[in-house]
Amino acid sequence: MLVSFQGVRAAVPTTSGVTETMGNALTSGSTSYNVYYSYASVAQVGTNLTISLTLHVNAFTGRIEYIYDYALEAQIFIGTQELDQTVSGPAGSNSSSFLYPGATWGPINFTFPLTEANTGLTMGQSDNATLEITLRDTTYIGVPFSQYLTEPPMQASGGGFLLQDAVASSTTSSSSSSQGSGQTILPYALVASGALLMVAAVITPRSPRPATSDRK
Repeated sequence: MLVSFQGVRAAVPTTSGVTETMGNALTSGSTSYNVYYSYASVAQVGTNLTISLTLHVNAFTGRIEYIYDYALEAQIFIGTQELDQTVSGPAGSNSSSFLYPGATWGPINFTFPLTEANTGLTMGQSDNATLEITLRDTTYIGVPFSQYLTEPPMQASGGGFLLQDAVASSTTSSSSSSQGSGQTILPYALVASGALLMVAAVITPRSPRPATSDRK
């Protein structure tokens, strides 16, 4: 029963949500986007943290028709420490890489190895970490301009999570040490007790026997 319980791991709680609406007001129209995110609510130093992001294109106005050459950047801030990764969409200006209003891109996974060096935490410490998401892309402006225009970078908050550098429990090792010590000392204690009894038997004086009367 003990082995079966130790083999079962508790489910890791996750944080999921969507950013506030991002976009730009350009001379040829405006853009609107949201990014959906999901990741573990508690992350441990010494493991990999995976953040899943999905870009959703809401709507365009004016002469903006679609976007291409898009990329999402995930940034994790832990105190003064910063971790970041960028994943780009399909390369090339072809129809398979275009995103029109209503389209989505993702989910895209960002994997961050968490170490004491890049988090700034040491054994037993914990800190709150925050996620920032940046979107970069290029818009296509339709007729009569038929040109491409790079949007200014757009940034939004992706929530936060708890980062821990956990201390290993010493309960099991202490218990094992105590049991081991008892098992090691017991044979010696028994031998010592026997030796004392033998010594006591040798040095303890005996009472003289009464004289035996002569036989007639």
